[in-house]
Amino acid sequence: MSHLNVLRGGQGPTLLLLHGIGSSATAWSKQMERLGRDYTCIAPDLPGYGDSPDPAGTGLRSLVEEVADVLDGKPAHILGVSFGALAALGMASFRPDLVRTLVLADATLGRASLGEAERDRWLLHRETLAQELATRSVERAAEIASPQASQDVIEEIALHMRRARPAGYMSVARTIATTDARSWLSPIKQPSLILCGEDDRVTGVDVSRTLSENLVNAVLLTIPGAGHAPHIEQPDRFAEAVKAFLDHRS
Repeated sequence: MSHLNVLRGGQGPTLLLLHGIGSSATAWSKQMERLGRDYTCIAPDLPGYGDSPDPAGTGLRSLVEEVADVLDGKPAHILGVSFGALAALGMASFRPDLVRTLVLADATLGRASLGEAERDRWLLHRETLAQELATRSVERAAEIASPQASQDVIEEIALHMRRARPAGYMSVARTIATTDARSWLSPIKQPSLILCGEDDRVTGVDVSRTLSENLVNAVLLTIPGAGHAPHIEQPDRFAEAVKAFLDHRS
């Protein structure tokens, strides 16, 4: 049985929702409202986030095993945004028995391929952010969102961001810094939908193109009017794309 805090709702085939580094389970509320009409939505606070306990171990494999417990051994569609997309790829690599399909939005593939000095600078910046998320959440949310985003959308992203705790945030940051998922892609056979906000300035469309070109069964869609949080910025467009993809594979 999982020890993670989990939000559940809806009916139908299971859809596991994995949030990003500066977010939490509540960031899926708009998608649970929309997709819950046809899917049983399960959104955990990742270890060290929201109401979940601190991580039990280190690295992506440990996180994947903690998340896998949420599914009680039953396969699910997996939807992840940002780091959540990397965690979804980890599920497909380490626990493929649990993955029916993948939806990877505004993904990161990790930063282990970068030079040591660049990774160290990135981690130092993340250490600062981890301590300042409560006070800088609105500023950081504006950096994440599309320049077209309304203040209400920015405030919503910031609200979910404030549920991130330093323990979880830095565990995820170190995992990103030590992971390079590119070699995992070609063996993954599950149908995959790659989504990316057109205005994503965090991971960018290039990473999504890499995914669509290297996953053997993938399609890429961009979402206008969205940055790095399209599930919040353009919830209707996002949900429609996910539902159209999943409805043919459930």
